[in-house]
Amino acid sequence: MKCGEMTLNKNISYVYSELEKDLESQILDGVLKADECILSENELSQKYGVSRRSSRKAISNLVERKLLYRLAGKGTFVSDARVGFSGSLNQSTISFIVPDIDDIFISEICKGIQSRVNASNCNLIIQSSNGSIEKENANIEFSLRHNINGAIIFPNRGRANIDAIFKLKEHGIPFVLIDRYFRDIDTDYVIVDNKKGAFDATMHLINLGHKDIAHLYGTEGSANDDRLEGYRNALATAGIVYNPEFVKKITQDLSSDFGDRFEPDKQGGYEGMKELLSLKKRPTALFAGNDYQAIGAMQAVKQADLSVPEDVAVVGFDDLKFSSLLETPLTTVRQPKSEIGAKAFKILLTKIDGQSSETFSHIVLETELVVRKSCGSDK
Repeated sequence: MKCGEMTLNKNISYVYSELEKDLESQILDGVLKADECILSENELSQKYGVSRRSSRKAISNLVERKLLYRLAGKGTFVSDARVGFSGSLNQSTISFIVPDIDDIFISEICKGIQSRVNASNCNLIIQSSNGSIEKENANIEFSLRHNINGAIIFPNRGRANIDAIFKLKEHGIPFVLIDRYFRDIDTDYVIVDNKKGAFDATMHLINLGHKDIAHLYGTEGSANDDRLEGYRNALATAGIVYNPEFVKKITQDLSSDFGDRFEPDKQGGYEGMKELLSLKKRPTALFAGNDYQAIGAMQAVKQADLSVPEDVAVVGFDDLKFSSLLETPLTTVRQPKSEIGAKAFKILLTKIDGQSSETFSHIVLETELVVRKSCGSDK
């Protein structure tokens, strides 16, 4: 390998940190290619007008971060920025990027990831944005700048993360989406069969004799789109005419009320149910897009001096830990949360190891309807 000239910006005011940033940027942007020899410490010092000590410090930092590697007697070379020079699985570092690690649903998925991480002797970084979309996008882009081997990403609502996802894809950094995905970008993902889960939940209410069945959709995204489709498919199967008034989506105004939550919580369900109860012909049953919304909806029913399930039967989605412990235990659709994390981690390791780079894995796991008292039947 021959050491050649690099395209670098000459600036006499550079200190080692600025030199380090410039080199890092050119490595990640592909200006400096993998296994290309960079200029020597003396040559960098002359080119940038800095001391040899500053050049040595910048190079050492980049070697420590595995963006560069040294070969005795030959020089310093550019690592593969996607996986680092070592490329060894037992030294891999992955990020678990989520809107809110305190969310019960996400923490259960994390357990599935953590169990596989421990068995694989990898390093796991959990990056929680506390609901901030801007912070979550910054967390995703962190993988581009800090030699992360790969990421498991729980996207925020709608298309809030799509630009950051594109950057990962363009730079060839392996990642797996969980819970939701983007229909116009082919990626690895692990989800559940949201259509079938929603179909089963709605059909259960239909089989109990309900025809006026409402649905709390939540915020825009592939998971909620599929749940809406499953709900509509069940109505169509039973010959029930779809009533758009019975479907409540979270508006931008209401979304701002619960901040940057990636999904509406009790407040979203409460407000949605209040609107449904104000209709001239109110629904007798509700399929909520998640358990949080279901709880909020049940609160609104109680506040209106009505009862669950006598006046309004309620079914949720997720089967969170508290769902069976409510005053009226919640019928809900159970997701295999730990398995979602384990499957995503397995896919990511194959990508990092270079075993599967050309094709994408689309894993769709089964759901289970768990029947309790909130729908009027626990059988």
